Amino acid sequence: MKLWLRALWLGLCISLLWMGLSGLAEAEKVTLNLQFPEGRKARYKNTHRIEYFSNQAELIISMEGSMRMSIDSQWRSTEEIQKPEPEPMEEIPEGILAVKALVEKGSGKAVFLGEMQTWEQFPFTVDMLNGRSFIWRIEPTGKVIQFDPDFQAHKVERQDMVTDAFLYWMPEYSLVLPDYPVDKGDTWTGELTLERPFASMDLMGKTAGVTFKSTYKVKKIKKKKGRIEVSIDEERELKEYRCWIDIRSASLYVAGSGKGKCEWVIDATRGVVLSSKSRMTLDEPMVMKAGRGGPIPNISAEVVIHFERKLEKLEKE
Repeated sequence: MKLWLRALWLGLCISLLWMGLSGLAEAEKVTLNLQFPEGRKARYKNTHRIEYFSNQAELIISMEGSMRMSIDSQWRSTEEIQKPEPEPMEEIPEGILAVKALVEKGSGKAVFLGEMQTWEQFPFTVDMLNGRSFIWRIEPTGKVIQFDPDFQAHKVERQDMVTDAFLYWMPEYSLVLPDYPVDKGDTWTGELTLERPFASMDLMGKTAGVTFKSTYKVKKIKKKKGRIEVSIDEERELKEYRCWIDIRSASLYVAGSGKGKCEWVIDATRGVVLSSKSRMTLDEPMVMKAGRGGPIPNISAEVVIHFERKLEKLEKE
């Protein structure tokens, strides 16, 4: 074979090989869309923990030294996708859906200065929400746009358990996904803002909420039982987090910025979140005693928030 024909043949083979590999790489990319088919019912296990630490306990209680406290909560939620029910004279935009979530097996505990609190010292645990439901509206992407109790909040001993549930749960309900196929190692950014007022006179005019900007990265794509599972790492720039840490021995409103991260696993075939696990830290937040007018001066504090969510069963697809 002449030299120029041999070179042409070699070039053609290389081109075909490159096109084949390119097509294979393109085929491995995955489109990430959360799906919310009406009637789908999923059961999740949810776990939340908030930890508070500060110096100069005497600024808060009658004791010198540092102060540490934590609240742990866990509950099951059975979440069903529904059509939203409009309020009188309300028009609901096209594509908006609702999630009705029943809380079961809720329990909680608090530790203050190293001691487990009794029910008399800390009665405000998630178990008071057992058998009650919440409804939140979502956009087609899963973004939460409205969150309400499906019961009369004043019938709960502490109405702001509703606000607590909102702040525990909703920042980790869904993530921001790109509108193009992704492969392992691909990254994108997204932002989230959620806010809700407190009901109690102790914090009248204050709001609970979170704002963060995230960078997401595809960690792993694998096939499992005929479905595609995608693992995603999320790094958060926590612009603001506002919450009420309410233990009777020390009831505090804190607000500040920080950082966080979350690990997600998504069933890309069915468009459902299989699990998420997050940790956020507030460094040197503002601290205010509930019912007081202003922040505590000269205090150095840290708040750490953990949340974990895991799909236990798709009861109805």
